[in-house]
Amino acid sequence: MAFTGPEPKSVRLGRGLSAEWTDVPDVPYAGPSPDLPELDLPWFPEVTSWWELVRRMPHCVLWSAMDWQFALHTAFMWQDWWKNFYSDRTVFANKSTEIRRREDQMGTTAEARRKLRIRYVDPEPAAETGTSTTVDGGASDKKASVTSIASRRGRLAG
Repeated sequence: MAFTGPEPKSVRLGRGLSAEWTDVPDVPYAGPSPDLPELDLPWFPEVTSWWELVRRMPHCVLWSAMDWQFALHTAFMWQDWWKNFYSDRTVFANKSTEIRRREDQMGTTAEARRKLRIRYVDPEPAAETGTSTTVDGGASDKKASVTSIASRRGRLAG
């Protein structure tokens, strides 16, 4: 008689195909977010534009105070990166790798959001508004209906 192995583990929150996604409305975040602090030298324009993009990402609605602190620390790393870009390029590669990793953890790109299982969805789905979108992009007032399989089989059988 064969010996059975252990029960399969649940991959609900793991890397399996059944892991759940976090749906976030695709609306720029307008809630409270910290400003870049004042420095002795001005912030590089690349860093300020990066910060404005990061603080408006739709999934920032999920962030806690610690996540905002993490993002601010990444902004300081970007500032240091740009300073070394213009002066000393010897420590360039190590800082680039760490910044890339931090940005992946924050979900700044579509690929990073896919890895984090974050999905942007329409803020008002067509089903809630009572209209549906047609193939050509226009809206129609008809609601989608599902035909039962029994009635389809009956029509096909004659």
